[in-house]
This record gives sequence, structure tokens and C-alpha cells, in this order.
Amino acid sequence: MAPIRLRRFVKTLPALAVLAGCSSVGSGSPAPAAEAAADATMGLPDGPVTAEQVQRGRLLVINHECGGCHGGGDDPSSSGWLTGRAENPFNIEDARFWPRNLTPDEETGLGGVSERQIFNALRYGLRPTTSPDVEVTSHVPGEGNHPAEPDYLGFMPWPFLRYMPDQDLWDIAAYIVNGLKPVRHEVPDSDPVPEGILAQFLAQIGPPVLPPFPAAREELRAPDRLEQILRGRQLVAGALCAACHGGAVRPDQEGWLRGITQPDPGFQIGDCADPESQGCFNTRPRNLTPHNATGIGRFTERQIFNALRFGLRPGETPDVDITSMTPGEGNFPENPKYLAPPMPWPSYRHMPDQDLRDIAAYLKNGVKPVDNRVEDSEGPPDFWASRVADLGSFPPPAFPTENERALEEGG
Repeated sequence: MAPIRLRRFVKTLPALAVLAGCSSVGSGSPAPAAEAAADATMGLPDGPVTAEQVQRGRLLVINHECGGCHGGGDDPSSSGWLTGRAENPFNIEDARFWPRNLTPDEETGLGGVSERQIFNALRYGLRPTTSPDVEVTSHVPGEGNHPAEPDYLGFMPWPFLRYMPDQDLWDIAAYIVNGLKPVRHEVPDSDPVPEGILAQFLAQIGPPVLPPFPAAREELRAPDRLEQILRGRQLVAGALCAACHGGAVRPDQEGWLRGITQPDPGFQIGDCADPESQGCFNTRPRNLTPHNATGIGRFTERQIFNALRFGLRPGETPDVDITSMTPGEGNFPENPKYLAPPMPWPSYRHMPDQDLRDIAAYLKNGVKPVDNRVEDSEGPPDFWASRVADLGSFPPPAFPTENERALEEGG
């Protein structure tokens, strides 16, 4: 797969340091979905890990694109699944970041790390191999038992993933600890996040709870669908949508889902090392607010669903229920125009139908329209069809693959 130059992240996410609940109207408290953690049958923190929990965590790892950085893409059967990146690090200024081996290998992976330490990494950004195995009582350094000098994770989007419900984070931790086979694969240590960037970033992200709805960049356009809109809001916040589409971390911040603005060049995709290359393309995250002229206001929720499930550009795809995933079969376009990388629809497509519908509902009915015209992305003549041909299977392969292990009897 052709490389992606993440030059815009230096501006948009200075640290991308490493994941809580969704707000209800008029409060910052977790939504009912987050309360599932109180059900002992769901597994952890007070009871044993369950087989169902491991499989829920697996699906979350797949559809939140963990394999995009840590290896294996969206396919748990692929070589290198979550074993880390030992070559081609990500760069922020002069610092280099290698996504680490997430398998439970004792020497090169996360062997010996507990589910709670992984939960703390996803919620607070604390490096699991150097942080205590305790329930963290504050998100502010030096308050409660939060380390006064935290060892934060580097190039890892925990500031977005932290908005996921508690139960989702515990499920991810359960899968990483109990559902993966250990693989020895050494990954270089990442460089420290530059101090100035880290301080700026930590000041920007705020507490690990979404602000009350509607926040400054939101509005309620369909009051009878409030519950669905709030579910979609939490999914959008936890799925990193704003990381590319505007750069904000929270819906009360300037830029929330408005797309990139000039002079931000977006991403460089393909063979971009050679300035004379014909295979280097600039792709630009578009305006996701429901502005009719420059955003997604003219698209239906079904077209947005089809974009997330099938990767079809909503402006050039009919408003119909798609009956196949193969070009030319059923009513799937014979010459589809796919969304440009790095839009992670190959991972998002594995989300449950209802999650995708909830995301579409929020984008159309919970966000304020913003007039921001984003220049069209560049791309190859096949509109990325050759990349799509290399994707893993849908749905994902049966669990466990050769890279995974079933939960042993008794947890």
C-alpha cells in the first residue's frame, strides 16, 4: 500500500498523544450506553473477562482502525496483525513515533500489562508499561492519583478514543490481553513528544467527557431523534472524525467537522518522494457539517451510510439501499468512485448498521452548518479501486484466526 504523508498532523494534532461517555442535554454526564459497565455479565472491571467481551473488543479494534497503524489493516488474519511498525515511523517535527507491538509478548509487546493499565492508556493517555495498575481518579496531572509527571503516549489518538463508553474501552483491553497470540516483534522506542507541543496539546483537549449538548458548534435539528443523535455524537467523537475534518478535539472548539481550510494542504498519498512522480495525490478532508452548498447538507442519511459502509462518494452515488459490495453486481456501481485515503471507511464499514445510521443522524441533525468550501481531492483514474481490491474480507474472518486465541475456560 502506498505511503501516506501526515504532514498536516503537525498543525492539527500536535501530539496525537495516544480514548468518557456522551453528554446528555444540559449536562456532561455519561449517556445510558456507558452504564453497561455496571452489568457484571459484560465482563470487567469487577468480574471476569468473558468470551463475548473479547469478541466485542475485537470488533472495536477492527472498526477503530487500530491495525492501520499497529499492523494488519482491518484484517485480523493478515500477517503482522497488531505486531507494531518497525519501519517508516510517523514524524512530528523532529520526533519519530513507531506504533508498538500490541500483542501480549513478554519481551517486545504488552505481556504483563493488565486490562486496567490498557484502559488507563485509552482514557488518560498514560503509557501502560510505566503507569501503575490502579483506578485513576483524575485526568489532571498531580490531582488525585494522576501522576504529577505523566508518561504520555506519543503518536496515538487517545484524546479521541477516550470519549468511548467505559465498557467499550474495557472490551478493547480484554481483547488485547486475552484475544491475541503473543508475537515477538521488536519495535524501536518512540522519541519523546516535544515539550512545547505537548503542553499546547494538553491545554487544548480538556477533560475526558464531552461538553453538554448542544455545544458551541452544534444544534439540535430533529428533537424527536435526540437519543439517536447523542449516540452518533459519541461515535463521531470517538472515531477520530474531527482529527482530519477540521482539527478540533471537542464539539465546542473552532473547526469541529468543517473540513480543512487554506493553506492546509491536506494529505499526500502515494509515491510522493519523487517530485516528478505521477502517482502522488493531495487528498483533502471535506466539510462534514450540513451546509447545503459546501458541506453534506444535500446528501441523505442513506448516502452517508453508504459512504461509511461501502466507501462510495455520496455526491456521485444514488440514494438507494446498496445490495452488493462488488462493482457491477446488484445495484453496486460498475465503476464506483471511492472516497480517497486516508478516509478509514475500510475500518468503519465493520461498525454495526445502527452505529453507522447514528453517525449519519448526528452529522445531518446535530451539527451547525458551516460555510467552508474544500477543494476536491486528487486521485488516480480508477478512483482508488485498486486499493479497495486489497482490503480484507467483510465481515471480518471468524474468530479466532491464526493470530488470535480463544479465551481459556474460566477467563
